[in-house]
Amino acid sequence: MFGDYIDVYDLGRAVADGATVPVYFEPRLVKVGLAPDVSEEDIDAAADEAALGLDVAERERIEQSVAVINAVYGAPARLKALAADIVEHWERRRTEMLKFIEAPGKAMIVGGTREICANLYAEIVALRPQWHSEALEKGRIKVVYSGVPSDPMPIVTHVRRESENAAVKERLRTVDDELELVIVKDMMLTGYDSQPLHTLYLDRPLKGALLMQTLARVNRTYRSKEDGLLVVYAPLAENLEKALAEYSPGDQVTKPMGRDVDEAAALTQQLVDKLATICAGFNWKAALDGRPQSWMRAATRMADHLRRPDTPGNNAAEGEERLDDRFRRLSGQLARFWAVSSGSETLAHLRPDVKFFEEVRVYMAKLDAEERRSRGEPIPEEIQRLLSRLVAEATESGEIVDIYEAAGIPKPSLMDLRPDFAARAAAAPNPHLAIEALRALLTEESGAVSRHNMVRQRAFSDRLTGLMRKYTNQQLTSAEVIAELIEMEIARELLAVMRRDIKTDWTVRDDVRAKLRSSIKRLLVLRKYPPDRQPEAIKLVIEQMESMALRYAA
Repeated sequence: MFGDYIDVYDLGRAVADGATVPVYFEPRLVKVGLAPDVSEEDIDAAADEAALGLDVAERERIEQSVAVINAVYGAPARLKALAADIVEHWERRRTEMLKFIEAPGKAMIVGGTREICANLYAEIVALRPQWHSEALEKGRIKVVYSGVPSDPMPIVTHVRRESENAAVKERLRTVDDELELVIVKDMMLTGYDSQPLHTLYLDRPLKGALLMQTLARVNRTYRSKEDGLLVVYAPLAENLEKALAEYSPGDQVTKPMGRDVDEAAALTQQLVDKLATICAGFNWKAALDGRPQSWMRAATRMADHLRRPDTPGNNAAEGEERLDDRFRRLSGQLARFWAVSSGSETLAHLRPDVKFFEEVRVYMAKLDAEERRSRGEPIPEEIQRLLSRLVAEATESGEIVDIYEAAGIPKPSLMDLRPDFAARAAAAPNPHLAIEALRALLTEESGAVSRHNMVRQRAFSDRLTGLMRKYTNQQLTSAEVIAELIEMEIARELLAVMRRDIKTDWTVRDDVRAKLRSSIKRLLVLRKYPPDRQPEAIKLVIEQMESMALRYAA
């Protein structure tokens, strides 16, 4: 009557605007055995009836429908297989999501009947007893549905007052709460929001608006969450197509809800191939010896290789993407699509490669953060998130890769920074890492001694940044940079001696000048400065101090 819509704000535009995230669809069918007199249409009809709820007054009318679903979807052998698959899938999925939301996040499991929900809970906690707790405020998994005290076992086990169910719902909204999984029948499928909720395990047929509203439980934005995931154990593809047909033509094409996870799997394979080409300059697999430490050492060495200015591809022309930046971009994309598709058995052979590329991404972020910190620049949120994960993983595993060990040099104290140390550092297996390590040490020490003098701190930072820029532009060799870094530290200590020993009249008092000359000589000897160059160095320092005398005396 009024013509076409002038404008339609559909699901696709909501995703494009960042209001929601796309939802991928992963079918993981668990075989069901249908009785001779039960068809798939009968199951769909029974599910429609059950979806109406279990109001006490209607219980007799839908009892037969519930029995059909219990007999098919609730068969003991099937529930046992279902529980094992959900546990395995979730443990993998929660680990991958840590990279994006700094927490495992939350998942919802949708069962066909209350009896199935209760029995599935029993099967899951049989596999993971530590997930269970009788206390309302504890436990990693809970069941939520409506009921009355007269309900039969095992249904009544999870029947609670409405206020108690509300407490469970609130726990699922709280990212730091240990609750991760909630099993429901139809409660919480509509009108409930939990931003950390990113995965939905669906083990019942759903249709139309209820299906789309259920999918919307996992399309909420949260931190760096890129996608929601619908894991389906019941036949759903046809119902999903029909439900999408009710939405805009654009949504039917882009599928912001219900994208096939095979798309993510194909992109994952492509990204792994591209990253393997980027990393071809260093044979990382040859560095693995079966121990966890070898993975981290290999990843650290690859990060060093990719960030080195002289690595082919890093001397790109203006406007072209450097090799290390291309790795950062593609490895970030891989992390996103792997988080969605890692449950696919077709990608099992890629797990070692994906694990390695992710380790390299994390260590590159660590080195990037050190570089930015030395320049006094803020660290981007994404790098902070990766560093948080690195600390968490190191704490959990007890394994921490020492950057000095990875560089092939002993960890120095400031007293070790002598000219002979420069030769050892320059000859290290990974001199670029040696440079990063020394820069980190000098930045930390400079910040400590000049924290009350921002001008001095900035001057030191600028000089360090300029030195590293020359190295990046290949104007200096590794050996030259290491030597200059050590000379910067010696100069910093000479300045400290000067500020400690000078007095207002030191330039005219021979005894004070002699003491100062002696202090400078002791420092140069301590640092093993070449003896034949010491007199010239002392004379140069004294002259420099005289030119700055008035400023420092004040």
